[in-house]
Amino acid sequence: MIIQQAFVRETTNTWVAVTIIITTIFSVTRLVGFFGSVTDGNIPIESVFVLLALKLVSYLDVILVLSLYLSVLLVLGRWISDREMTALNTLGIGLASFLKPAMALFIISGTIVGTFSLYLGPLAGQVGDNIEHDFRSRSDIIGISVGEFHQVRGSSWVYFITGKDPDTGMFSDIFLYSGDKENNEVIIAKAGYVDINEATDNDLLVLKDGSQYMINANEDAFSVASFETYSAHLGKPNAQFLHVPIKNRPTSSLLDGQDPQTRVELHWRLSKIFMLGVLLLLALSLTSPSYQKGRFLSMLFAFLVYFLYSNMLGVTTTLAGKGPLSPQAILWLTHLAFLVIGTFLFYIRYQNIRLMPLKPS
Repeated sequence: MIIQQAFVRETTNTWVAVTIIITTIFSVTRLVGFFGSVTDGNIPIESVFVLLALKLVSYLDVILVLSLYLSVLLVLGRWISDREMTALNTLGIGLASFLKPAMALFIISGTIVGTFSLYLGPLAGQVGDNIEHDFRSRSDIIGISVGEFHQVRGSSWVYFITGKDPDTGMFSDIFLYSGDKENNEVIIAKAGYVDINEATDNDLLVLKDGSQYMINANEDAFSVASFETYSAHLGKPNAQFLHVPIKNRPTSSLLDGQDPQTRVELHWRLSKIFMLGVLLLLALSLTSPSYQKGRFLSMLFAFLVYFLYSNMLGVTTTLAGKGPLSPQAILWLTHLAFLVIGTFLFYIRYQNIRLMPLKPS
């Protein structure tokens, strides 16, 4: 049917547009957080956009579910506002005619959401954790941003680097300071780069064409030495155990898990697909002819339904075996409850039944 094809086409186009908007908002928010971590020296600046892309992939399953829900609401809402739904009803095309295209959308979008939820999302999260772990296992000098003072973790060295050549990786105009109450050391160099001592596996900051200033407060001594090459030891990387969070573990590894958190995570990944189908039914049920009279209130109510649904699922995933029922049982009971609500709303919408009858005049 042409109407069903038009519904699928417009919903798909709107889905793409809404997804782009939501991902843009998400990316800007996460980008601010990543730049804050760069300033603190927790991640290298050159890895920011890689980590942002990986973080986006890990959350894309939830974003796609929300964006498709909003897309169906927007398309049907526009059809109602333009009185296209009224014209369709006069032709005998009711709300039930949209179940078939909604099922087609569910099959296509459910496959995409399932791919991200079960495979790509956990993989992206694990790769992002590996990047951050590898950086934390190196010294701070690797990921510095120029023009700011930084202190190397676990040492007294404070450094300031004026510039960096993006092509060669060479630093320019470097200042280092280390000292206590008795001895102070200041090093100034025109250029430098990061290297590794293969014998000790220590990080080195190799400086070129500079001067070293040594000050001894007790002996009131002061010395200056010029050098062509000077290696500042930044310490040996700390071997840290990489703990993989449950949300980033491969789905295949969750199949054999027996602890409550592992089982809940597996059911949560699967339930995102089921959640998509329930939300599609709710989207069909929440659009009514009164939409054109109160568009803002209708969209607000639809948002409240979504956030109530998602927050109840989020609370369920944190139960971890607390209570008489298992968390996964409560998870699916929550889905079942909203499925019943969606079915009931769809029925009264299809039968044009008023929940609150009009008062006789």
